[in-house]
Amino acid sequence: MPSGARARFRANIDALTLARALAAEQRPATADEQRVLAGWSSWGAVPDVFDPRNDARAQERAELQGLLSADEWAAAERTTINAHYTDPLIAAEMWRALRSLGLTGGEILEPGSGSGTVIGLAPETARMTGVELDPITAAISQALYPDASIRAESFADTRLPEGMFDAAIGNVPFGKVTLYDPVHNPGGHSIHNHFILKSLRLTRPGGLVAVLSSHYTMDAQNPGARREMNLLADLVGAVRLPSGAHRRTAGTEAITDLLIFRRREDGQPPADDLWETVTPVSLDGTEPIRINRYFDQHPEYVLGELSVGHGMYGSETLTVAGDPDRVADELRAALESITFTARRSGMVLTERTGTAPERPAAATGTATEQWDGAIVATDGGGFGTVNGSSIEPLKVPKNAYAEMRALLGLRDAANRLLELEAATVEDTDEIATTREGLRRDYQKYVGKYGPLNRYSWRRTGRTNESGEETYARIVPTPIRLLRSDPFGALVLALEEFDDAEQTATPATIMTRRVVAPRTEVQGVDTPADAVAVSLDRTGGIDLPLIADMLGMDETEAREALTGLAYTDPATGTLVHAPEYLSGDVRAKLAQAKERAADDPAFQANVDALAEVQPRDLGVEEIGARIGAVWISAEIHEQFLNEILRTTQVRVENPIPGMWEVRGGRQGLQATSEWGTERRPAPDLVQAIMEQRPILVKDEIDGVDGKPQMVVNPTETAAAQEKAEALQERFSEWVWENPERAQELVDEYNQRFNNLVLRDYSAAGDYLSLPGLAETFTPRPHQRAAVARMIAEPAAGLFHEVGAGKTAEAIMGVMEMRRMGLVSKPLIVIPNHMLEQFSREWLQIYPQARILAASSKDISAEKRALRS
Repeated sequence: MPSGARARFRANIDALTLARALAAEQRPATADEQRVLAGWSSWGAVPDVFDPRNDARAQERAELQGLLSADEWAAAERTTINAHYTDPLIAAEMWRALRSLGLTGGEILEPGSGSGTVIGLAPETARMTGVELDPITAAISQALYPDASIRAESFADTRLPEGMFDAAIGNVPFGKVTLYDPVHNPGGHSIHNHFILKSLRLTRPGGLVAVLSSHYTMDAQNPGARREMNLLADLVGAVRLPSGAHRRTAGTEAITDLLIFRRREDGQPPADDLWETVTPVSLDGTEPIRINRYFDQHPEYVLGELSVGHGMYGSETLTVAGDPDRVADELRAALESITFTARRSGMVLTERTGTAPERPAAATGTATEQWDGAIVATDGGGFGTVNGSSIEPLKVPKNAYAEMRALLGLRDAANRLLELEAATVEDTDEIATTREGLRRDYQKYVGKYGPLNRYSWRRTGRTNESGEETYARIVPTPIRLLRSDPFGALVLALEEFDDAEQTATPATIMTRRVVAPRTEVQGVDTPADAVAVSLDRTGGIDLPLIADMLGMDETEAREALTGLAYTDPATGTLVHAPEYLSGDVRAKLAQAKERAADDPAFQANVDALAEVQPRDLGVEEIGARIGAVWISAEIHEQFLNEILRTTQVRVENPIPGMWEVRGGRQGLQATSEWGTERRPAPDLVQAIMEQRPILVKDEIDGVDGKPQMVVNPTETAAAQEKAEALQERFSEWVWENPERAQELVDEYNQRFNNLVLRDYSAAGDYLSLPGLAETFTPRPHQRAAVARMIAEPAAGLFHEVGAGKTAEAIMGVMEMRRMGLVSKPLIVIPNHMLEQFSREWLQIYPQARILAASSKDISAEKRALRS
């Protein structure tokens, strides 16, 4: 293969021209023509041809544009990102390693097969399937290797049965690009990790996968992709190639690793997890750079000296200084060591035990019968309910037998469909058949009996408080009995029911997917993402989980959480920043300052809390009244002694709400200027403090001759007037002394201007809401409400009608139960809303297990049955 950029371009043009001729003549290539086709290297090594700003390549660019259509040009330009082909010498060593592990042939996959370098070196008994995005490259590959199956498509779009291949081999494309593949890349991994994971899934248990990939597969801080790989396969071994290993064939200095996996048999634990995480290593006295622990412990499999170089814009990058001319020999030696160890430990290709691995087992028609309370059809033709290991007879009128059997059929079909959907994101034929069967059975039921949620009204013979006749809602016996089944609510949720019109339409489950499996996050790139995972799984900050997600130890993870979480000075636990920086922030600031005096680590708390302190209210914004809890007894005492011109008044406040004012009741100031003879100023002040009415009463003889107390209006009015004067003077006096005023302002702000409300507007964004119907998308305010329910011991959903309060309550309960915050949640609703609420619950969470009990269902006898 030519090594210069211009030589590669010319070889590509020759191969392209020949491929067009062969296609037009509809004939295979001769031996000489195959050598021309083999010179094809695609456009990854000559990307500047596609750069319109590069005048030096203008002539070549014009020549190529004359050969390609607009679509072909676009496809070719896309390949410049990662179309770097494999050196035949390296490919040969990859095949040699697989043969030493037991591979002699069989069904073999090459993702991103390029022009077929790897395919050309395959064993004669191998049945090769290549997948190549670029249609021109795919056509050249097919012309070179007519016996292979070349699929001209994106590997993201490839749909083949999992476990179809005995092995996979190739040089996967790499970069930060993420391809949409809902089946095999739901986690949104970068293209190289996506290709590896998909290859592992398409390879059978006991099969082998050998791939060249970017060193970031092994060295990325985020362990998520590696953990997903380790869930599927064991790493047999890895070899890190030197920086120039692909210079001759691909014109790239990228560092690559050769990774060999063995797809693990179902149920077997991983052989090792060393390679899941990275470790900091100091090279040449520079700042530590992270490399995979596998290479840290196996430096013999690094074909060169590790060092730190500088990439674009001066960024530090890893380099491996080695001899590119010796790569093949050194790679062979490393692989011989790896495969020797693998053979001794049994990590070799094993025989296929059957056809492609089965999908996760779906429930049979009797799965629902394993639950206590489930209704089952008995051998005698009747019905019973499961009670532990026994079946209790269930009384069903014989004229309702047929309908009851139809309902149980709908129940089992709906459950089977949900479990099939939950097992795979692929819309399989079995799912389509089961959905169609459910729809057909539902239509048959409705045609014969009517809607599932139908009911009628019957007079009770009684009247209500207004004298109006009352009616009872009558539900058909089979439906009423089915409600006690753990899956009964699911049956009723199979339709959208209009109570007013008594009409029903099939629910979404009849026409499209409502549930899908969710891949659990195995690792994340940023501390913020790790916090989101922690909040989603536990409702709080779980440091071990966050460290695990980031691939760090807990000390590093705690440092990484700076600004995202704060250590509570009182408990030592980590608290999510929005929670810590809300509530009584003044008390928290005082506490943080106290701890920071001894431990500088808490200065971060002090700084953050200082930023969120409420603006202090000033004198003009605060109303001071006699008896206010934030004004001390001492200040009240000063006030009375000053206005009464005495030193005899004593004021005490032994407990909140109780005051005692002693002394100072004599003299003109107390009985004339600020009080009356009957109600001296100290008495008035105490009454104001305790919020008692200001009244002056006289004792008179009653009609029965007994003494009687009556209000003296004149004296009462005079006393009330003096009380108002005292209140007015007090509200002025407290602010007249600057020191006293500042003391009171500080106290008021500390007590009453101390709260910062938590902002939940974006708090629900992190929620993944497992189990939520695919057809239901919560609105932002609903997510915020759920987050608030999780975070606070009590929450009010005070939205307007139609804002989705029911869905919020349902999601909140499901999330709190999932996180372990509650064990057996109970929702109390009006009786007439029971059926509707149950239907909505199952339409939002189709696989939820709920028990809907009406007032009739909670009799002593039925409670005992359920206990």
